[in-house]
Amino acid sequence: MNMHCGRITVGILYAMTFVVVGAEDLAHARREYAKAVLSAVRNDDAQRISHEEAARIAHPTAGFLVSRSASRALEAGDVKSASTLYRELAKAHPDSLNTQFLYADFLRSQSKDDDFALRLAVEALEGMLPMHQAQPELLERLLRLYEQQGKREKSQALYDAYMKLPQADPAVAAKFSLTLHDIDDEKNRSQLDTMYRNRMEQSPRDPILARAASEHFRGTNRLDEAISILEVHTKAAASSLDLRVRLGILQISNKRSEQGEKTLLDVLDIAPSQYLAHQALAKLYTNQEKIEAARHHRAELLKTRGGEIDEFRQLGQAWIEANEARRARLLLEKAVFHHPKDVGLAYLYAIASQRDPETQKTAFALFEAAAKLSTEPITEPLYLLGSAEAYWNAGKAERAESSLRQAIKLYPPDQKKDSAAAMRLLASWWQQQNKNAEAAKALIQRAEMMEK
Repeated sequence: MNMHCGRITVGILYAMTFVVVGAEDLAHARREYAKAVLSAVRNDDAQRISHEEAARIAHPTAGFLVSRSASRALEAGDVKSASTLYRELAKAHPDSLNTQFLYADFLRSQSKDDDFALRLAVEALEGMLPMHQAQPELLERLLRLYEQQGKREKSQALYDAYMKLPQADPAVAAKFSLTLHDIDDEKNRSQLDTMYRNRMEQSPRDPILARAASEHFRGTNRLDEAISILEVHTKAAASSLDLRVRLGILQISNKRSEQGEKTLLDVLDIAPSQYLAHQALAKLYTNQEKIEAARHHRAELLKTRGGEIDEFRQLGQAWIEANEARRARLLLEKAVFHHPKDVGLAYLYAIASQRDPETQKTAFALFEAAAKLSTEPITEPLYLLGSAEAYWNAGKAERAESSLRQAIKLYPPDQKKDSAAAMRLLASWWQQQNKNAEAAKALIQRAEMMEK
């Protein structure tokens, strides 16, 4: 914390809380709290606490200061003092929901073995109910307390009263109903259905409402209605891209693949960085065995949100093997930015750069950098092959041959085609240098045997 932040904190705190004290006490409290902030900057906890207490005494109904004092009392095991502080604060601010919440939450925390504290908490919140019948936090706290008391009839009455309010939020009602009703309670579900439909007719552009309504129907295995809700919303609010993506995903889940694909592609035309759309399309195209399209969206997903090392490695290597060097390079450039110490990604990036005509000249330096990252000998044939090609192009024939020979030794039995190609490459290098003629001939013969 710096002094500037301290001044802002003091200003906000006292502008909100210092409303019932005289000017002299208010000025004293401000000075003491400013000293407390300065002590905190200096890491002097003893002085900070001393000044906070002085500020609270000057202004005994400042919620923030009372809460700090009560917390310290609880830490010291002095429940009685903490209770007195919260009770007096609640009396000083009878119309403040936040203050009553603070008091009720304290009482509830102490009510495990104290029915009296639990009753006081209920009374404090019930006193606020006439003025705040539709306040979700108040209703949620009361519902929890009634359930703690084992008074299901009061919980149900509270829920029923809320459901009758014209301003009742169906999402809040659905949350409360999870406590009171089984998910397959048809009567309750029908009530919630009606609330959501009516509210959507009134406010089709509301994204929060549309998402909640759609999830309500999806969660009760009615995908057609969930989709219909989102179709209404996205027609009314075409710029609601997140929910258009959600619509596309639900369409695909509901075996409307062509509709879902179009919905998601339309979104990506507007906002190419919508990574959930890329994720859904990658999955769709993979299931349809449209490998190239799936790779494209997997790559866009990784470029947009980043990813794990294995995700980058698998896709980068797949593109290298498919001779898509430029695509591989652009993806792996992002990969090494996110994971700069991973040896495998560094080598793959160097290989993609080596095979992309635009960046061949920079590849040798990338291989050198990858080699420096490695603390153990390289055992991946692809990395050794790439290094060998880079060394050869840089005129370092001896290092190139050594690296390639090592690659040939390490190719597993199921990669005969790759091993044979490496043998032919080494033989061609010897032939270009007019050396090892018999060895080159033998290598070619071995390659031919492996290719049969």
